[in-house]
Amino acid sequence: MQGVNMPEEFDTEVTVPRRRRRKRRRNLTETLLIMFLGFVMGFIVGAVIIHNKSSKEIAEVQEELDTVIEEQSHVNVTKVYVPKRDVKEGNVTLNSYNPDNFRIDNGFMAYFDDDGNKISHLGCDLSYHNKSVNFDELAAAGCEFVMLRCGYRGYSEGGMVKDEKFETYASEADRVGIKVGVYFFTQALTPEEARDEADFTLSIIKDHNISYPVAFDTEYIDDEEARTNTTEISDELRSEICTAFCERIKEEGYYPMIYASENWFRRSLEVESLKQYDFWAPQYLEENDFLYDFTIWQYTDEGSIPGVSGPVDLDISMVDYASFVPHMRDAVVNDGSIETY
Repeated sequence: MQGVNMPEEFDTEVTVPRRRRRKRRRNLTETLLIMFLGFVMGFIVGAVIIHNKSSKEIAEVQEELDTVIEEQSHVNVTKVYVPKRDVKEGNVTLNSYNPDNFRIDNGFMAYFDDDGNKISHLGCDLSYHNKSVNFDELAAAGCEFVMLRCGYRGYSEGGMVKDEKFETYASEADRVGIKVGVYFFTQALTPEEARDEADFTLSIIKDHNISYPVAFDTEYIDDEEARTNTTEISDELRSEICTAFCERIKEEGYYPMIYASENWFRRSLEVESLKQYDFWAPQYLEENDFLYDFTIWQYTDEGSIPGVSGPVDLDISMVDYASFVPHMRDAVVNDGSIETY
């Protein structure tokens, strides 16, 4: 009996370890399966999170783009032809006009191209000192534009004054179809005062049709007591004063310009820093040999033209400002942008 039962006991002892190994194998398989499923679920959840985050970011970008497009759809883009000045880097453009092409035509100075076509525009500048002006006669005489003094700063106390004739002259010029530009006679000592002069100018011209430049008249005052003669102003500071006025004018959509003699440019201004602005050149000679590039030439201060009693400053413009300046102003007023071509 003992001999017979030994294999059975042996088998019993052997069978138990096999079952345990099978159980451990099942546990390992289940663990691996759970880990795999966990990895797969983690991957899927991560992918979903990343997708949602990316979708959110894309949605935010799209929303911003839609906002920009919506805003731009309300902006008027005004295409304006603005003649390009040949300004070279580091240099002030010099006078490149052909002196032989300046000649008197029907009693007034004019400039002709090489083919004999007149390309300049006749004008005059007026102020309170021109007591009587008949604008119908002035227009009939061929005057295309006027540069009106809108105001000035006093020599001594420095108060700003509106020209007494400006309102009348601006309205009359507009009535007969003569284009209007303006100038302010400065006595500014600082850029801040120049900006004040610009604001004063803007307040005067805001209700008028301005289609020629807004000029900053800077020149020597033959009065020892003038505030600009009793205060030391460096060439650099005076140039900053010019820039401050012009930039403020430009902000409101008008076209700035600087009026100064060649001598004043050379001795009292840093002309290099002002080369981005158009120059209005007073030079009372039969031939124009003004050193720098200019767009308006005040060729006499003792001229005569029907409609103006007594001597008058006469000018010719080399640029048809009226063809583009009003469009620039209109774009600014209507919150538009300028696209030049």
